[in-house]
Amino acid sequence: MSGEGNKRQRLSGAQYKKKRIEREKDSAKQRVGLLQFLKPNQQIEHNLSVNNFTLHSENISNNSTICEKIIDNDVSKSHIDNEHQSNNVEDPENINNNNTICEEIINNNISNNVQDDINIVSDDSIDLTFFEDPSKWPDPLNDGHRLILVKKFNNPVQIILTQYPINDDGRSFSSKYFYRILSNGENIQRTWLMYSKDVDSVFCFCCKLFKSGTFSLATHGNRDWKNIGNILKNHENSPNHKNALLNWKELEIRVKMGKTIDDVNQVIIRAETEHWKAVINRIISLIKIMAGQNLPLRGDSDKLNTPHNGNFLKMIEFLGLYDPVMKEHIRRITSEEIHSHYLGKNIQNEIIQLLSKKINLQIISALKNAKYYSIILDCTPDISHKEQMTMIFRFVTTTEGINKNEKHTNVSVNEHFIDFIELHSTTGLNMTNVLIQKLKDLDIPIDDMRGQGYDNGSNMRGQNSGVQARVREINSRAFYVPCNAHCLNLVLNDAANCCLDAVNFFGLIQEIYVFFSGSTHRWNVFKKHVSSLTLKPLSATRWESRVDAVKAIRFQVGEVYDSLIEIVEDLTLVNATGVKCRAEAKSIAEKLVDFKFLCCLVIWYDILFEINHTSKLLQSVSLNISETITQLKNTIIFLKEYRTDEGFQKTLGQAKTLANELQIEANFPVPTRIRRRTTQFAYESRDEPIHDPKQSFKINFFNQILDTAIQSINDRFSQLTDHSDLFSFLYNITEISDFDELMKNCKDLQIALTSSDGLSTDIVAVELYGEIISLQKRFTFETCDPKSILTYICRNKLIELYPNTYVILRILLTLPVTAATAERSFSKLKILKNYLRTNISQDQLVGLATLSIESEIAEELDMDELIQSFASLKARKVNFK
Repeated sequence: MSGEGNKRQRLSGAQYKKKRIEREKDSAKQRVGLLQFLKPNQQIEHNLSVNNFTLHSENISNNSTICEKIIDNDVSKSHIDNEHQSNNVEDPENINNNNTICEEIINNNISNNVQDDINIVSDDSIDLTFFEDPSKWPDPLNDGHRLILVKKFNNPVQIILTQYPINDDGRSFSSKYFYRILSNGENIQRTWLMYSKDVDSVFCFCCKLFKSGTFSLATHGNRDWKNIGNILKNHENSPNHKNALLNWKELEIRVKMGKTIDDVNQVIIRAETEHWKAVINRIISLIKIMAGQNLPLRGDSDKLNTPHNGNFLKMIEFLGLYDPVMKEHIRRITSEEIHSHYLGKNIQNEIIQLLSKKINLQIISALKNAKYYSIILDCTPDISHKEQMTMIFRFVTTTEGINKNEKHTNVSVNEHFIDFIELHSTTGLNMTNVLIQKLKDLDIPIDDMRGQGYDNGSNMRGQNSGVQARVREINSRAFYVPCNAHCLNLVLNDAANCCLDAVNFFGLIQEIYVFFSGSTHRWNVFKKHVSSLTLKPLSATRWESRVDAVKAIRFQVGEVYDSLIEIVEDLTLVNATGVKCRAEAKSIAEKLVDFKFLCCLVIWYDILFEINHTSKLLQSVSLNISETITQLKNTIIFLKEYRTDEGFQKTLGQAKTLANELQIEANFPVPTRIRRRTTQFAYESRDEPIHDPKQSFKINFFNQILDTAIQSINDRFSQLTDHSDLFSFLYNITEISDFDELMKNCKDLQIALTSSDGLSTDIVAVELYGEIISLQKRFTFETCDPKSILTYICRNKLIELYPNTYVILRILLTLPVTAATAERSFSKLKILKNYLRTNISQDQLVGLATLSIESEIAEELDMDELIQSFASLKARKVNFK
């Protein structure tokens, strides 16, 4: 009993056969199921059709159904136990029928078959000699291996030897078996037959390639040399071999036509990648345009096709109406085919930050190439009561040779916005620390700073604890230049507050504006009489506010007076408010027809117009110190000429013209008698009163405001004059005649541009002296300002001949003249951070401001590089590469 129990129970041949049939049926069904699983769905079909590549999934489905029937039929009729048994040879008629059907499938698949993504082994990483021996092939083979074998070997390698190894029975393989002898005596090569020297066996290339059956030719090889002839004959007539052979030839044809699984799949992947790249391209472009136009992006909702979902999503919906790419993207989103739509607020923020960083990188790169730079700072509170400090860099870029691009010159003076920094303290110490830390973050050496441009606040310009003083303690070559536009505005403030009549004049100007703008009825009356210039209010910060306010009344005083009289005579205004309104209008009208007011109107407009003209010129980015000094000298000359008796008489003549227009007498009112002041001491003298009202007006108003303005210009621009004197000999080198003075100026300049520790200097005085003398002989152009000379040196590639001149002119042009660019950045700040967007984050504010202020650089950014940068920021669910 125990012997029988330990004896291994073997299955019968019929049972083995039954198990094999079941196993192959399961394998066939799984193979068909896999084909159905990899069948392109309708979505892929649609995607490819958008990209001019149409799929035929219906044909694939039909083909799979036919193949399934063939496989079931073959499995039920043909199961090989021993390859040389003749009863396993299938009916030739059935084989021919199946071959015909399969040939149709192959032809159909070659033109229409598309399969989904399958990982393919790269043929570059495979040792091809390894595949020449079928006994060494990996088991199992994947689609990548099959593709390599078919691509690299047009026909399997058939080893021809003069003498093959002899087995124990004294038999060996013969190369004659590589050919099949037909009944008519012709020979046909068995291209599928391979011989392995390592195992001394033969293999069927196509059956091993597609794992067609479990017989030896498809697995470990056959070396039954006694029966090899019948084995090969029976094998090549078996349906499994024929199917494998057809699959091989099909794959071979598809390889040649570029329609393999990998090729087709790569087309699908590329099409999908191009689709997503096109989507991101449009999203980035849209955000760039909207930020450049200062438009808010988001609304109350983050969903498409909902009310109040913001400008960005509304523009996406608009693009979807006409653009096929966005239309397809929106369709996928609404049908919930995709969940990564890249339209959310976080993606918007990422793109804004990406664009702003790219812009900053370009600016910083250009700055580092330029080496020397100036820093411009200014502060203002935003609408959420946070102190914002704007940071502007000024530098000079140069290119050698003749520049064919008209948009770019050889010498360009640039001022670029970098950042808004929230300050928690506005002391000079804290602002200096913030500035130094920002320069470290940007990897910009403070030693290369050659200029500082700030407003006239004490925390900025302070001689001991201001930002400029603290920076100069670190870098003595960082010259401080106060904002000249601010200085001019302060000159006007000084003149406007120098006497009582000046204060009363601007008080009346503001009163006129407040009266008419306080009521729509009064404003309509004003507009009925005045059709061109409208009234403007005074402003403490807007530099042009005074000239705009005075201009509207200076040239329309008659129309303004008529508007006031109409309101005074309006008898419908009978209630308390109306009566008060008429009384105010009468009071203003009486002040308006005062000849003294008309003289003030003419004088102030002339002064403001001249100073405003200079202020506008000073706000230019390309302006340098020499041109600024020239403009200021012209302004002083105008004020001095205007102060003369001829200027006063001319003013009176223009005022009389206005008086005639108003039909009033051109006489100054007689001043009321002022009580004589009692003297406390006998030695005190008594000022003789001026009884002539005309002379009193000239001395106490006309002369006083002009003297105040002239003196204020001289005082406030003294530091600019010091810098001008240091660089003055460079303004016009052709006029230099005193060479001893030239040498002295060069030495002074070298001292000023030498570091405090004496270890480095920007120029060598002796070399600069020789270069200027040489340039004086060669430079023959009429305009010889610093920029023209530098352009001449760069365009003619003379930098190595005039290196010190090249350096000093760049430093001179780098020095800032005004902080107008900083003020312009505040205009963007007020637009971006308004009362509806007080909670905007600092990063978002800076990003939007950068895109708005530096919109020209944003337009030149490379879109492909932006998309790749966006894809590499983090792990994306979509492939953009």
